[in-house]
Amino acid sequence: MKYFFKNNNISILLFILVLSISYLSFYNYKIQNNLLLKQMENNAGHIASSIYTSIKHFKDIKSTVSLQKLVRDLSFGLDIFDFRFIKHDGVIKHSMFKKEIGQVSSSKSFQEILQGEKKLKTFFFEERDFVKVMAIYYPIYRNNDLIGIIDLSVDIVEYNQMPYRNKFILEQRKIDLLNLLKSIEGSIVNNLSVIEETDTDSFLNAHINFTTNIEQILLVDNNTNKIIHSSNKKLVATIYEMNNSSSGLFTIDKKLIYKTALQNNTNNTKLVLLINASEYAKNEQKLLQTAIITSVIALLLALFIARGVYYSAMKQSRSEKKRLEYLVKERTLEIELLSKTDSLTGLWNRGYLEEMLEMEFKRAHRYNHDISIMLIDLDHFKKVNDTYGHLCGDDVLREVSNRIKSCVRDTDFVGRYGGEEFVVILPETAISGCKKIANKILKSISDKPIKFESNLITITTSIGISRLKEEHSNQKTLFYEADLALYRAKKEGRNRIILFDEMD
Repeated sequence: MKYFFKNNNISILLFILVLSISYLSFYNYKIQNNLLLKQMENNAGHIASSIYTSIKHFKDIKSTVSLQKLVRDLSFGLDIFDFRFIKHDGVIKHSMFKKEIGQVSSSKSFQEILQGEKKLKTFFFEERDFVKVMAIYYPIYRNNDLIGIIDLSVDIVEYNQMPYRNKFILEQRKIDLLNLLKSIEGSIVNNLSVIEETDTDSFLNAHINFTTNIEQILLVDNNTNKIIHSSNKKLVATIYEMNNSSSGLFTIDKKLIYKTALQNNTNNTKLVLLINASEYAKNEQKLLQTAIITSVIALLLALFIARGVYYSAMKQSRSEKKRLEYLVKERTLEIELLSKTDSLTGLWNRGYLEEMLEMEFKRAHRYNHDISIMLIDLDHFKKVNDTYGHLCGDDVLREVSNRIKSCVRDTDFVGRYGGEEFVVILPETAISGCKKIANKILKSISDKPIKFESNLITITTSIGISRLKEEHSNQKTLFYEADLALYRAKKEGRNRIILFDEMD
């Protein structure tokens, strides 16, 4: 750090740079946060307008069951590109465009829905009448039966003009459209069912049940400021009276709520809508995190620039980096080697032996070369552990490992398979050569006792040998034959070599 702030001018420049970038990032946070609030306000306004429209037509729906009038009013009230209600057999029952009513929908995207290539309730983008739109097919159910599908699309040309700024708003628009569809769904189902309950409170409660983020709907008399109708009377008094003069965000029961009101001068009423703003809180948190990260990056960038000024320090850094990379490579090789070797004996471990046996088997099988394998097991090794202890046993295993290694070639593979069992893989070795090496190993182990403290311990070993034959389909068979030969060697008295080919 002493290099970075040695020069006062550079220190001041860095301070100004960090301060400027931090200010811009938090300024951007405030702007985006205001956009979120504005978008939520617009969404709430759309939802309130939709609910007001539904309330307005409630009696008409009850008396006339006029779905066509309801759909037409809702469609033009939502500022959408096109809107139609299609029966499950593809016939357009209602549409913004009268000429379509009664026709079978031939839309490619709708055919994809019928064929299962597109999913319901999923937004997608396509061109309609040479206009880029975001569309969705939304199912309408009644008593778990599909009675129709809403085809809704929105013009997104204005969102594509500034994709970075409007990407988030477009996502919010999807949420808005889903809320609108939920409202429409409730209206259509209630309409088609010929609403049996005529009270407005139940009607408002039905809207709540069809939406995911509306907490409460209130209809208030402007003159008396009294609540006329509500979706939940148990919550209405506390929520409205505590926040009678409030507008915007507030908290109820530790839940962030957004309140909006829509005036209706015709009948002098006001619709108060309370919306769950938890999604806004999450997005605000993300914006704040982005601002903080940007500030941290600005600080790191300033330090990096300062580091670049003092090229001598950079040179030292590069040198240190190379040294560390070299150490990392060395350490990586060490770790790789450790992962392949037995920690006690230093021989290859079981996993690596199996990998090498498979590789050498395939090579020998492909080129018709010889390969032999021997399994070595120390005789009565348990007695050594029981008599002299496990430390002695470990010394014996290490000494035996060294003796085996001294008897084989550099191209052979020697490993500890487990316990007191060893495996030797002999590539390019016929059975005669393998037998010579086995005799050498047998003699090396048994001729000279192993010294542990003041004790001389005589060790003998049993060895089973097998070789590659044409009928072998995989290395497991080769290993299995060597294991059978080893078993025979132990059965016949130990301290001997048995070739699988010579077994009866």
